[in-house]
Amino acid sequence: MLGPFFNHPKLVFFKNCTAKYTTFMTDEIPDLPGYVSTREAAKRLGISERRVRLYIEMKRLPAVRAADVLMIPEENVRNFQRKIVGRPRKNTLSWRISSAENTQFITSISVQVKSHREEQLRRRLEEVKRSEKYLFPGTVARYVVKNETIPGQIEIMLIWRSTVMPNEAEREQELETFRQILADVLDWDTAQYNNGEVWMHT
Repeated sequence: MLGPFFNHPKLVFFKNCTAKYTTFMTDEIPDLPGYVSTREAAKRLGISERRVRLYIEMKRLPAVRAADVLMIPEENVRNFQRKIVGRPRKNTLSWRISSAENTQFITSISVQVKSHREEQLRRRLEEVKRSEKYLFPGTVARYVVKNETIPGQIEIMLIWRSTVMPNEAEREQELETFRQILADVLDWDTAQYNNGEVWMHT
């Protein structure tokens, strides 16, 4: 469903204007409640605007045109799920114990979100994802988790592999850079740090 703007005089179905859309776009984005531009959709989905347009051509995302700008129903962007590449995993993973030469270590950080900054934190994390920076070389997994037990608390978990794990000074330097990029949304004075050795994992 395309929502209440189905009969809007400035809106037409995307299928009627594919050729024009691929050759011309304007920077003047109309303000239509319940709709977002392809540029905004790309930001929210963490993909390129070109990819969003491809999904529209594939009819995986509906779109209408307003003042020469393609607009996508906000609800469709919110509910959109990209297809999983490869075959879905059917079996539950077994427990594994790493060898002494390939031990994993974990750095766990609990920190409070600054007051009324949760939405800003979400946007900042999206920016971090798109930048492809702050990757903590030597990690095999990284998690930023919203604590459902303690309101306003975030858990950051970094899983390191001993064979490629940098020294303590280098790890601290990477972490300090990460702290700085999130300094206006996380209260690092409340942070609690824990380090441990992984004995068993999947």
